[in-house]
Amino acid sequence: MIFSNASVAKMLREVAAAHSLKHGNLFQIRAYENAASAIENLTSEIHDLWEEGKLDQIPGIGASLKDHLNELFKTGQVQHWEIIKKGVAPATFEFLEIAGVGPKTAEKLAGLGVNNLEDLKKKLKSGELVKKGFSAKIAQNILGGLDQAGQKGNRMLLPYAAVQADRILNYLKKSPDILQAHPLGSLRRMVATVGDLDFAVSSRNPKKVVEHFCKMPGIARILDQGEYKATVVLNSGIQADLLVGKPQSYGALLQHFTGSKPHNIKLRTLAQRKGFSLSEYGVRSDKRKATSDKLIQTETEEEFYKLLGMQVPPPEIRENSGEIEAALAGNLPQLVKSADIKGDLHLHSSYPFPSPAHGPGVNSIAEIIDKAIQLGYEFVGIADHPPGFTALSKEEIIQEIQKRTNSIQRLKKRTESIRVLNGLEIDILADGSLSVPDAALKTLDYCIAGIHSGHKGSKEKITKRLLKALESPYVDIISHPTNRLLNERESSDADWGAVFKAAAKNNKLLEINSYPNRLDLRDDLVRLALSFGVKFIINTDAHEISQMENMKFGVAVARRGWVGKKDIVNAWDWTSFAKWFKI
Repeated sequence: MIFSNASVAKMLREVAAAHSLKHGNLFQIRAYENAASAIENLTSEIHDLWEEGKLDQIPGIGASLKDHLNELFKTGQVQHWEIIKKGVAPATFEFLEIAGVGPKTAEKLAGLGVNNLEDLKKKLKSGELVKKGFSAKIAQNILGGLDQAGQKGNRMLLPYAAVQADRILNYLKKSPDILQAHPLGSLRRMVATVGDLDFAVSSRNPKKVVEHFCKMPGIARILDQGEYKATVVLNSGIQADLLVGKPQSYGALLQHFTGSKPHNIKLRTLAQRKGFSLSEYGVRSDKRKATSDKLIQTETEEEFYKLLGMQVPPPEIRENSGEIEAALAGNLPQLVKSADIKGDLHLHSSYPFPSPAHGPGVNSIAEIIDKAIQLGYEFVGIADHPPGFTALSKEEIIQEIQKRTNSIQRLKKRTESIRVLNGLEIDILADGSLSVPDAALKTLDYCIAGIHSGHKGSKEKITKRLLKALESPYVDIISHPTNRLLNERESSDADWGAVFKAAAKNNKLLEINSYPNRLDLRDDLVRLALSFGVKFIINTDAHEISQMENMKFGVAVARRGWVGKKDIVNAWDWTSFAKWFKI
């Protein structure tokens, strides 16, 4: 039996819920929840990591959980988990899949005789549950959560999809019959979530290529195998499709299946005006004007777009949002590239703050610095979560932050090949105030502030919280501004025009967060913020050093937002960067 990341994470959340309902140890509950989140955001399959002996690389997987996962993958179940879940109605766990429904609410629904999600929807709409004393407000929220769950579908997070696609591409390129190979569709355009994995290949021997593809390791079953295409389902449940194109028209095929649909529709209209007919098979002169129906050579996308008198729009911006007009005018933007990034300021270490507000990282500050050097960075910033503002007094928080500052200062003196910066990621509280006293913030090199609770607040409330934080002289960056969690939680609503105007006015940076289930600020809002003159910083929000390699996905979001190097501060040289932060 093969277990997907999603199915293993679901099991862990069920155990956490059972512990909670049975008033189990709070630290155990958090350990299971943190491990579930870490597994959901892996870019590799957890079963593959287990086979490779790499479970230790997953944040939050301690010795006990490692033993349980070993048992799961060897036997198909974990006896300890079954004991913990015993006595909890199975429907309780099904209801946990609804956004906003916790263990107690789920248990209450099961206790009211609700059997499954369909039964729940029926009884909520009929008002039966409210008549039995269930909260009308909670019932309305659950209905909304059920609707969202139905709209989610089964889309993969971009970083996960990209890693799986790279494996397939690396396998495909081992065939001597393959001249070129590319991902297609939303993956090539680097959209935040991806459906199936689609690939295009250029070859003069399509039959051999299809056979090679269908012999790929990790295939559960072959759905279709033709002369020029094939569809398979991988052991992970992912569907992968292959299209083989002739070399002389490969550029047309690649362009067509990269999309997007609105981009292609606009191109077809343009092509018709210029006397061409476009399709995935190639480009022809319009039949009404030409004496021959012969394909025009388009071996590359450059040849394809040149026929239409255009520059080649980068795949990330092919959304019919002005890129065609810009390409016709020879005025496409020079988009930021991964190679431009010179540092990362949102990294969480294992520094032992007492009662941290949120989960710490796995690696030491020294290990993070070593990884940053390996990545070729010029500077690196440590932005741990400080102690919770309700757990310690203001004086104690200031003292603890000073202790950490002293520790980082000692590391700075021993590190010559990279500049190390001392920061924190703090909370923007419900009233817009900050979770750390100004007396501590002014001792830092920089401060990241973000909303970590109350994400469903009204548009007015979220806006006020952000605007107040943007007025603070000690806040430099707003982290993951919309607070979304892909496939889990929608973006917070705010007056983004007002937020962007305030950020530009106060010289505050908006973060483009590269964490797999965030990719936030969203690409559409990045482009809007850019129009207000906002500057950005791309960070990984890494809680384990391998996650520092996710920077490219934040870069992809920036590119989809039409952002160039000049608007990303961590793409600047050190002198300009240091001047911005007044370091």
